[in-house]
Amino acid sequence: MLTRMRLLKGATALLYIGPLFAGLCGLGVGLVAPFVAIFIVWLMVLRPEQWPVTPDEWLTGQAWLAALTQVLSQLLLVLVLFGIGRGLGGISGFDFAINPIVPLTISFLAIPTCRMLWDAREAADQGYFLDEEAEEAHALLATADAGQAIVPVLNLPDNATDVQVADALAKGLDSPNVELRLRALDAALTKPDRSHAALRRGLVLWASEPEVVAPGHVPNAMSLAHSIAGNNPDLLRLYVPRALALISAFPERAAGFPTLEQLRASAASLATSGSDLPRHLMEDLREGLLALAQAVDAARAKAEPQPEAAPIHDVAPGIAVSRA
Repeated sequence: MLTRMRLLKGATALLYIGPLFAGLCGLGVGLVAPFVAIFIVWLMVLRPEQWPVTPDEWLTGQAWLAALTQVLSQLLLVLVLFGIGRGLGGISGFDFAINPIVPLTISFLAIPTCRMLWDAREAADQGYFLDEEAEEAHALLATADAGQAIVPVLNLPDNATDVQVADALAKGLDSPNVELRLRALDAALTKPDRSHAALRRGLVLWASEPEVVAPGHVPNAMSLAHSIAGNNPDLLRLYVPRALALISAFPERAAGFPTLEQLRASAASLATSGSDLPRHLMEDLREGLLALAQAVDAARAKAEPQPEAAPIHDVAPGIAVSRA
């Protein structure tokens, strides 16, 4: 990907060479509009995050203002390149008749060439951006997209079945930005206006599926599921046995589980949860949380690189350190 970014800079030069060459050859300003159109298309292809995505977004005044700003900035850039070309032509006495199609073609070639080298959406999914501005724009779009995607999920009734919740989650979380959507759901579920009982149960079930944990595509799924379960004993009773099985099967994913301190705090909070579960079940749950804490801590300790033992050197020529 980094090699593509370097090649992209060279391909982008074609875009600027066109108006520069046109000005150098003394072509008229009638070519400014076609060049601006080419520059705009190039921006749409290489920087889609800077443009509205849906027709509804295009109908807003803010979108039109942003688009107008882009057009004016490209118009200014083309005029500057034309002016530089004219100036260089005047100083050097360059006089060369050329078909106006030639400089336009040079600039136009930048569009397919850059598109073959760079897919902005694919690169963003892998965490690569052309610059900080593109990264910030993508982050804003991803946040807005996550907010829209979780609305149908949050509207699920509290008496929804596990199958209904699973279907809604499969649609709402089907995105490369699944972890961002999960964090948005976690933040939304902290509001006390609704219990979201069915959704909370569905999220705990979804996040603790082996198909979610094993690949590691959602590295913090189990931690988020624990956060969503909170101090609800019913949800924790669902979470703990699944988490114990998963940490045993996939200890390499321990980094995505709750920390030792979080699990111990969760176990301690059961005493004040106000649940009507029998005492022996609450005690079993507390012991399960503590067992999970120890299992996660052991898996993390095993995954951490161990320091190498210091080599044994002679303390003096001919005198070796004894080994017990």
